[in-house]
Amino acid sequence: IKPMRVYEEMNQAFPRDTIYVSTIGLSQIAGAQFLQVHGPRQWINCGQAGPLGWTIPAALGVVAADPGRTVVGLAGDYDFQFMIEELAVGAQFRLPYVQVLVNNSYLGLIRQAQRGFDMDYCVQLAFENQNVSDPVLQGYGVDHHAVVTGLGCRALRVTDPEKIRDALVEARKLAQEHRVPVVVE
Repeated sequence: IKPMRVYEEMNQAFPRDTIYVSTIGLSQIAGAQFLQVHGPRQWINCGQAGPLGWTIPAALGVVAADPGRTVVGLAGDYDFQFMIEELAVGAQFRLPYVQVLVNNSYLGLIRQAQRGFDMDYCVQLAFENQNVSDPVLQGYGVDHHAVVTGLGCRALRVTDPEKIRDALVEARKLAQEHRVPVVVE
């Protein structure tokens, strides 16, 4: 699934007053280019280099501050994994929002920096474990769906581009129904 398709589906699935929260990385860069933001304070971004993990706690803060709005977090897989445990806070305090996880299994910006120094061996997210035989995970080391549900939240995994919009709409409903964060990977 191409990231641009994800953002186009987000534009269609979420209302015009949606507040988007993102930190750094390729997902944030593309999101800033392709998401339609229609008003002030609807694009909440850390605006710095190096704050991996900022998205989840920031999105929870936005939901706590403005519980009547649709809040959508946008993260890549590495940003997401830095503070994934904060989803339990969202479940505990009933802070519903949709977390879109654009998982390219790649660490794009980090690998770009490493390659210039022949360092492509330093940071990896794909590693062999019990998930290696899973046809969906295909050797990706972390089963985000299992971790998210283990933290008391809901999770949807999309592998077919035609199902992205329906999953986003379903996630929004689940978040409101269960009053917890819902992750769409």
